[in-house]
Amino acid sequence: MVNAGAPLKVLIKSPFSNYSGYGNDGWGLARALHDWGCDVYVQPTWVDTPIPRDLVQLFTKDLRAPFDLLINHWDPSHLGITPEARLCSRVAVAWTMWEFAGGPGRNGKPVSGMVPHGDKRTTLHRRLRWFDMVLGYDPVSLAALEPYIPAKVHRGILQGGFDAATWKYVDRDWTGDRFGFIMHGALNDRKCPWTSIEAFQALKFEAGAEFEGASLALHTNAPGKLFPELNAPFAATNIRVFVDAFDRRTLDDFYAAGHCLLAPSRGEGKNLPALEFQATGGVVAATNFGGHTMWMNGDYAYPLDYTLAPTFADKPWAAHDARVSVEHMKEVIWHIWTHRAEAKRKGELASRMIPQMCDWSVVIENLFRRIGDQVTGPGPEVAAQAFACRREREPEPSGRPW
Repeated sequence: MVNAGAPLKVLIKSPFSNYSGYGNDGWGLARALHDWGCDVYVQPTWVDTPIPRDLVQLFTKDLRAPFDLLINHWDPSHLGITPEARLCSRVAVAWTMWEFAGGPGRNGKPVSGMVPHGDKRTTLHRRLRWFDMVLGYDPVSLAALEPYIPAKVHRGILQGGFDAATWKYVDRDWTGDRFGFIMHGALNDRKCPWTSIEAFQALKFEAGAEFEGASLALHTNAPGKLFPELNAPFAATNIRVFVDAFDRRTLDDFYAAGHCLLAPSRGEGKNLPALEFQATGGVVAATNFGGHTMWMNGDYAYPLDYTLAPTFADKPWAAHDARVSVEHMKEVIWHIWTHRAEAKRKGELASRMIPQMCDWSVVIENLFRRIGDQVTGPGPEVAAQAFACRREREPEPSGRPW
């Protein structure tokens, strides 16, 4: 029976950090549930400071069972709750992402994209048995998890969101002499920054003065693959590398100075920078694979073609990921550079569509609807209580010209 006067009591077991996808989504999930009207509790698997001021009070609350909903939001190798936690929760949801597709297998029998990523996968089936539902961020994630999900556990696809209201529309100059391509995030091997760099440098040498006003700025908080010493040799081709932890004001300025974000990634669960950048009216060119496919559409973005290749050269039978060629990257960069009015229209449309589809408030509503529709037993009651405690909130101005 629904207690109409009581907020839904939710426990989130997740990392909370500004330096990882799971950590950022931990903050976003906690904030979205709190803003919805839930009574939120957190069980951090790790915390990186600073803790956002609006969420500090959540980290001071005692964990007092029982809970109406438990969400374990973490990497598949760490997913899991105790039988005691299961008994103290009316509904338990595992929510995760995975960037790798399956391979052909040693004997031609397809294997999961989880193979051979560590020994923890061998216990995944047992760890998932305590959940009512397992959610993957995208079809690639769910396909990798599918062999390990017990038959009695519901499964589905639901991507995490972003806080759309905090990213304001930027009125860029799309016709001037300068046009900025950017990359932003932990630019490791999976993000493929060198695909963009090589394509951009090749265009500088081949197109000469016709490509003179184009620049490429890469910001990474994962030093090792890119470093500031590259700026001297890159100067001739108008490429700049930033290795730093940008504060919010600096990131706003970085996005505003760019027109197109390049994301030739081998795999993503979501790609938070791409959503943020599109909300400001910038346009994105991203690999048409994995988490990108959950929000990307050719009407307002540039999907990049790819081929699947073995993630591990010595294990071609196992996991595969996506590879965008330098030649294709060149073609897309050149097209965007020479079709700026089209790119502007796509960016404007993205700034309207992405918040409507991907804001955390939309994601949370879909989560509760899934629980109500798919989880037998207490699922409908938990969902009904969630909608009964929902707060009505005034939309914040976005600065978008429509």
